[in-house]
Amino acid sequence: MPAVKVGSITIIVNGYTLNNNVPYFQKAVPAALKQRLGKSNVKIRLLPEDGNFAVQCHRLNEQHDALFRAMKDDVRLTPSEAKIAALALLQTFGLDAGDGLHQIPMPSGWEGTWDSTPHLNAFEDAVHNKFSKQTALTDAAFKTLNGQLPVLLSEAFTVYLENHPKGKNKDFQGNQGQHWRKLVTLLGDIALERLTREHARQYRDQRLATGVKTTTLRRELGVLSAVVNTACREIPLNLKNPFDSLPIADANMDASKRIAYSEDEWKTLVNAAIQADDEPRRIVVVLAHTGARLAEIVGLRKQDFDPAKGTIKICSHASRSLKTTASARIIPLLPAALNALQKQLTISTTDFLFPAYANALKTNNDGASATLSKWAKKFVAAKTMHSFRHTFRDALRAVMCPESISKEIGGWSSTNDVSTGYGQGYPIEIKREWLSKAYRGW
Repeated sequence: MPAVKVGSITIIVNGYTLNNNVPYFQKAVPAALKQRLGKSNVKIRLLPEDGNFAVQCHRLNEQHDALFRAMKDDVRLTPSEAKIAALALLQTFGLDAGDGLHQIPMPSGWEGTWDSTPHLNAFEDAVHNKFSKQTALTDAAFKTLNGQLPVLLSEAFTVYLENHPKGKNKDFQGNQGQHWRKLVTLLGDIALERLTREHARQYRDQRLATGVKTTTLRRELGVLSAVVNTACREIPLNLKNPFDSLPIADANMDASKRIAYSEDEWKTLVNAAIQADDEPRRIVVVLAHTGARLAEIVGLRKQDFDPAKGTIKICSHASRSLKTTASARIIPLLPAALNALQKQLTISTTDFLFPAYANALKTNNDGASATLSKWAKKFVAAKTMHSFRHTFRDALRAVMCPESISKEIGGWSSTNDVSTGYGQGYPIEIKREWLSKAYRGW
């Protein structure tokens, strides 16, 4: 097999061949299907405008594998595979999706009968002659020919990823995809237009029956709703979202309230972290003294840390986004947090302060959370790293820190007052003063 160059890499591609230096995809037809297809090989010319030849060959190979399975009436064939097979079947006759809608107008002055779709005759005759009965493949082929094939659930998720800013992020794909796959497993890969409110209730009830918490279910339903909304907008489809405002009985019944650390618990964890004095525990020290979110600290770059001013800048970057626009802020550092970050600055050999959990591709706050939560449970049970944020809020309340200053330090939004977005915010030393008051004696 000839090789295909992809960037600076040369690879051998299944099905790629050259005929008089013209690129083609070629695949042998299984012996049992040669008579029905009327050929022993499938050969399709590859066009530069259709993209990289290696990618084209991969796609065509996938389509024809599905076609051959469909023609053997493989009961394992999924609806999405039937669609893929239908495209391959059309291509063997030089046709594409929607070609059945193209009609040749009758010439002026013509008398007698007129065939407006002569390009379809060979395909239609072959299907009727070579398939003894109507199958999922023949149904899909004729619907594809006439542009009527529905969008399947599996395809809707692809549309969602293609139109989401994080769609190429592997972690995002996995996290969002796991919920959509649960829906496809439950209902089958049905047409998106067939989704009903009853399907949505079925998903909700099935998930609750497994013991999932309502707060978790609500997040899952948010993903499902977002996928449907995106697909309906981008395809487009006139479909009412069945997951929209789906009620969950006793939605707050099992929601566990996140509890702040007590002063003694806070001191126990911070002292243990300072004594351990390693990369994960330095994250704990900074969390404890800033009240920041875990991802905000784990994803800190060296350029976000100003040792001279004793501050960190929380901002969005390629491998870590922020929860809200109000999350972008500058936080003053108390001595313990400043000392922890200065050590990391000298130890880290990358652009990130905590390279064990962050790099230019992603910020692994889930990994950091698992490590630190397991460690913290040795000292304090039933609380998480996010409890530091609740402790921070309570500490500021205890010294009667003005609400606007608390929100600016913690990165909470002030939705009721537009004026809070004006100006540069409070001076660093004002924020440092209130932080010092809050943690004085701790």
